[in-house]
Amino acid sequence: MCGIVGKYYFNQNAGDSSDIDAMMQAIYHRGPDSSGKYLSGRAALGFQRLSIIDTVSGHQPLYNEAKTIVLLANGEIYNYKEFVPLLESKGHVFSTRSDCEVIIHLYEEYGIEFISKLNGMFAFCLYDTRNDVMFIARDRVGIKPLYYHLNKEAIIFGSEIKGILASGEVVTDEAKDSLAEYLCFRYLANFRTFFSSVNALEPGTYVRISPSGCTFETFWDLSRYVLNYAQDGDLVETVDAALTASVQRQMMTDVPLGTQLSGGVDSSLVSKLAARYSPGLKTFTVSFFESAYDESAYARLLADSAGLEYHQIRVNGKTFADTLPKVIWYHDEPLCHANSVHMYLLCTYARQFVTVLLTGEGADELFAGYPRYQICRFGDAYNKLNPSVASLVKSVLQGVPARKIAKIVDNLGLGARELALWNSSFATKEKVSWLLNSGDVALDARSALVDSVWNDELSLFDNLLLYEQKSYLQPILMRQDKMSMAASVESRVPVLDNEMLDVANAIPYQYKVRHFTPKHVFKKVAERHISRKIVYKKKVGFGVPVDEWLRDNSGLGRYLDLLLDTARGISGVSRPRIEQLVSEHVSRKHNHGDVLWPLVNYAIWREQFFK
Repeated sequence: MCGIVGKYYFNQNAGDSSDIDAMMQAIYHRGPDSSGKYLSGRAALGFQRLSIIDTVSGHQPLYNEAKTIVLLANGEIYNYKEFVPLLESKGHVFSTRSDCEVIIHLYEEYGIEFISKLNGMFAFCLYDTRNDVMFIARDRVGIKPLYYHLNKEAIIFGSEIKGILASGEVVTDEAKDSLAEYLCFRYLANFRTFFSSVNALEPGTYVRISPSGCTFETFWDLSRYVLNYAQDGDLVETVDAALTASVQRQMMTDVPLGTQLSGGVDSSLVSKLAARYSPGLKTFTVSFFESAYDESAYARLLADSAGLEYHQIRVNGKTFADTLPKVIWYHDEPLCHANSVHMYLLCTYARQFVTVLLTGEGADELFAGYPRYQICRFGDAYNKLNPSVASLVKSVLQGVPARKIAKIVDNLGLGARELALWNSSFATKEKVSWLLNSGDVALDARSALVDSVWNDELSLFDNLLLYEQKSYLQPILMRQDKMSMAASVESRVPVLDNEMLDVANAIPYQYKVRHFTPKHVFKKVAERHISRKIVYKKKVGFGVPVDEWLRDNSGLGRYLDLLLDTARGISGVSRPRIEQLVSEHVSRKHNHGDVLWPLVNYAIWREQFFK
């Protein structure tokens, strides 16, 4: 686990490496164990290493035997040992035991097409100096981040946006229409960032870079999957075997390893499976003073029953508020998830004991775990009613005061693609438009992403899950990567292993949701290993009581004044309307945490990156 930064100039005489040290320093936290550089007239590359595999000799950059190929790689290649004997038999000589060195020799043997053979999480830069061609690439689902800025003179890239900005060559401002979309969904879709001239490289993609420019190529696509499972019992066995193999595969390390244990079914199952191969494994849990958000009792239950070593931290509103600005800086953008703060604090604590953490991320997106997916089920059924019955149903539901019912009503009458898009919203477009004193919320990029993954031969729900992997899963993975790397901890996600992707994306939706039970197949697997009390408890989702903390001046509420000051300088933002929301929220007249929480993030982010 590491961090990379780099530049490639299309005109060799225009190269400038004077800022590479500043770029590396900006991501130092990702790899404090060692650093390395490669400099030439064409390229400047920098590397920060967190030593995990071959801690003695696996320093980077890595080179081939003739030193004509240069590699900087962030991540882990879990199936690297499969390639070593074959490559050695073909005459390749390995100079380290590093998992990443196979990338170089695979490229020499097979060309860039080798990338489809890798099972791992990675973002790498490979420079073939003999042919003057560079490749940057990102793993299948985007577990590891990779950002880039492209102009007429060069492409500048890095594991974090701040590494690119540190080059001094990127003049950027806030991305157009970013605030409205952020307030609705709490992240930007379609691999855009909040910086106008910096994008995220799409997962499953590599860029071929040469003096003539850049070409983007897809090496892995969700659309290749065929829904081909039809037996519920067989599925349980198949998923169980795949997840067990994935957990075992991802436990390879030369440094201490533990698990991030929330108390939910996903992390509990991963922890229990990991305990097979590492008895007494260390687990790490966050607890809350607010009982409605605290799942630590379930985490303790799992740890005790499996004989795991249990570690816990407890976070209150003041600590959360104290830590928030630092977390936003590490994240590079306004937060999507409030629990990013807790994840950072947990990883900082865990770093005293371990360097690698296994997590349960990805199960909800692969196996349909979010309750909000029911919005699409209701919407799809509503669209099949005759108009008179549909009108009656809607009028009855409108009379129900429950918040969740209100969200269902808001989405009634939407088409399939709109249901997939809007079920993940936090605030309504009407409220956001009112707040910003604007017309309709611009979501062209988001709609384009829905269209790009949609397959008319699949059901709404199967399309929804494919879209979720390209959308909502992305900020989850960036939270996991950036919060762990901020603490110099490597985070791994066995549920998103290649084998698990192959299995999960071939399962039709009706086997993932049974009646109103989400993650049906996944939970049947979990029943084999962990207590039903954990498997079938109400989903909490690592929530954070930000609505209440916003009313505490010693906690999160301290940032409301900054929000009001910032509103003066933001084009299109109505300060009087923000003042109204703040007043109504603090006085408990209405709950406006849905927009005040992201607005506070946005205000802090602007203060850090643009003031």
